[in-house]
Amino acid sequence: MNPKFAKLSKAILFNSPFRKYIFPTYTSKFTPPQLCFLCKCIADTQHIEGAIAEIGCGNGCTTVFLNKYMDAQKIDKAYYGIDTFSGIVSDDIRFEVTNRGKTKELFTGFQANKKKWFDETMRRNKITRIQSVEADVNKFDLTTIGSLSFALIDVGLYRPIKKALPELYKILSPGGIIIVDDCDPTDTHWDGADQAYKEFMKELGLDTQIIYGKLGIIKKVT
Repeated sequence: MNPKFAKLSKAILFNSPFRKYIFPTYTSKFTPPQLCFLCKCIADTQHIEGAIAEIGCGNGCTTVFLNKYMDAQKIDKAYYGIDTFSGIVSDDIRFEVTNRGKTKELFTGFQANKKKWFDETMRRNKITRIQSVEADVNKFDLTTIGSLSFALIDVGLYRPIKKALPELYKILSPGGIIIVDDCDPTDTHWDGADQAYKEFMKELGLDTQIIYGKLGIIKKVT
């Protein structure tokens, strides 16, 4: 190859807006220790009755990671991925603005998603255990999915988490674990999760336990 052409090609490559598709970047909203802990929760509850549920799975990044871990560890459980697949619902935004002093602009960047994109992501990653459910958890009865051994709720807003936690806890098998993401009171964007988690733990008469900065833990002993 002509040296001048090679130099020009390299310059175009490194300055192209498409370079983000060539050079890998870390895209998960969870840190590696947080992801490792979620995997540990799945491992610790693998012999407990019930399926796994991920409430708020977005584009499926975390879903793929956790399911690849399950494949590697030969953990065979049903897995529900529940999401609107169309962003945050308007009633939740209205509640955050009216009742929690947030601005509408905080919640406008989560609309570009579709259930068929999520399903295709699972297919491309050869994940077949996922049952995706397109639903607003404010209206969907979570108790209808049956018993759970582990649940991750990654919604970040007060209203849906406040509604979802009692239902998830009701179908959680003894020894099961629920993880609530975004339980960080210093995060003024998603602090609704922290409030809903702490209120629920108070209702149960249990102490809160938040690790790795934002993962709220709920364990069902009996």
